[in-house]
Amino acid sequence: MPKDPKNPSIGDLSIDCTSLADIIVDLPPGAMLGLRQEREGMTEVLTEVANNQKTHGLRAGIADAEAAALAERTAQLVEVRKYLGPARKLVELLEETEAKLDHDRHQHISNMAVSVEQRAKMAGHADLLALYRATRSYRSAPGVKAARTRAKNSENQPQPPSPPPPPVA
Repeated sequence: MPKDPKNPSIGDLSIDCTSLADIIVDLPPGAMLGLRQEREGMTEVLTEVANNQKTHGLRAGIADAEAAALAERTAQLVEVRKYLGPARKLVELLEETEAKLDHDRHQHISNMAVSVEQRAKMAGHADLLALYRATRSYRSAPGVKAARTRAKNSENQPQPPSPPPPPVA
């Protein structure tokens, strides 16, 4: 059975959330701070309101529109959550793929830099060092930075006090 992007499963590479277009929001940075979230007991609340609204809702001061809005938001949450697991897994897959591809790319750069340095030692190939300066520099940058940091840290280390002079007799 072909995968259905409108009903995704975890691990699917195609997810179609267009059915959520009317409710999707993009909050500004920091706007989620302070928003309340579902906690234990929500199922009981939803059941209670649904079961009591018809006979006791008005007497309790709960308008039918308010109970309907609660039911609608619950249905919308169910629909959104249908996509969240597969979407999170897809993001995880994409991030892990990005990391692996970037690592592989760096391995190729390292291999190339080593090759250039080895071939530059051969007669008539010294110009390769200049031609591949950026490649070699990029490959070596983390090691150069680490050496600078170690040197800086050793300068900032307090020197151990010299031993006291021997007593004069």
